[in-house]
Amino acid sequence: MRFAVISKGISSGQLETEVKKVGAGNIVKTKLVGQLFCEMDDEQAKALAQVPGLTLKPLKEYKTDQVLATAPAVESISDVFYLLRSYFNPPLTGVGLTVAVLDSGIRKSHEALQNKVVYEANMTDSPSANDVFGHGTQVAFVIAGGLHALGSKAGVSPGAVLMNIKVISDEGIGSDEDIVLGIDRVCELAEAARKKGIWPTDEMYPNVINLSLGAEDDGDPDNPVRAACRQASADYGLDVIGAAGNSGPDMTTIMLPACDPEVIAVGAIETTGELVIWEKSSRGPTMQGETKPDFVIWGTNLEMASEKADDEYITKSGTSFAAPMLSGLTGLLWESGRRAYGESWQFRWQEARQYAPYFSTKPSDAPLNKDNAYGYGLPAMGTMLGQVAQVSTPSQGGLEMFPMIMMMAMLSGMMGGI
Repeated sequence: MRFAVISKGISSGQLETEVKKVGAGNIVKTKLVGQLFCEMDDEQAKALAQVPGLTLKPLKEYKTDQVLATAPAVESISDVFYLLRSYFNPPLTGVGLTVAVLDSGIRKSHEALQNKVVYEANMTDSPSANDVFGHGTQVAFVIAGGLHALGSKAGVSPGAVLMNIKVISDEGIGSDEDIVLGIDRVCELAEAARKKGIWPTDEMYPNVINLSLGAEDDGDPDNPVRAACRQASADYGLDVIGAAGNSGPDMTTIMLPACDPEVIAVGAIETTGELVIWEKSSRGPTMQGETKPDFVIWGTNLEMASEKADDEYITKSGTSFAAPMLSGLTGLLWESGRRAYGESWQFRWQEARQYAPYFSTKPSDAPLNKDNAYGYGLPAMGTMLGQVAQVSTPSQGGLEMFPMIMMMAMLSGMMGGI
């Protein structure tokens, strides 16, 4: 049986030594996130479990979840982002953002994704990093697709670039090992860029990890993928954005790893003129009692690039596509801030969550505080800038958050009150 072995304080060298002591085989090590994977029988696993400073976990399966839309694609979302980008002079494109898409691969030859993929790695047993299963290509398009940079058939940030980290096989299955090794690779790239003194806007410096995949939440904070997500966020400064899941309207259905407090969990609302939660969008609380999701954004009847052919498009729904919408929005917010405050200005959803009540909106009958259906709400309907300023002074970061609040308020106006 294959296990993940997670460091809980001992060094990676000690971890490997202890694993070898019990006779484990087929050992695969991570470089940065303090885990390794190996084959052991029950007796070996029992012996290793007694060693202090480590945690032992059997591997789980992960899948992507998507719904083929029965209604026509909704054009208003692409229009909204077109208006948002073109309001600025020169128009925003999300340039400078690099998103690592951990998914089923990307059809990088698609007309809307050409020259978007700057790095590829295949962590699965499938023969290539191309998208055969059909999911990663759609996620990639939502983030950075751009047949026409500022017009139709464009994603949220058509100036952004992508890292294609294949962790879901051609059969649509991934494992803790595949995903953790993918996260480890992205952290390795971020660390290498940092050591070289590369600016975070360089295409080889990943800024966001998008995880539109998941497994059932078992309430285990030592799950290997959760542990890797926390390290990527806390130690490498990467925003980790995950799909909440499509198991609603039942409560306690937020999937793993979106259930982890360090992961930005994104649910879906209907792509209509009303701020209505999509029925299938997963709800909290998590098994540990965390209020989730963190945000909701449009996720139904979205037109995206198809993995079938370079000029084909498909319409789908799901939180799998709401999550990359938030990932892509990172690029527009960050670019706006850099224009105002210089290239060193940073944006992270992880830090922005403290301001979320001031730039998010939800229906009038929803709880004012973060709740288990809408989270903080749709990050689009900020309050008046003056009201935000009364709460956040420059010394508290209020001045530096100005571009984000400004853009959220603009987006709200463009949606006509949504």
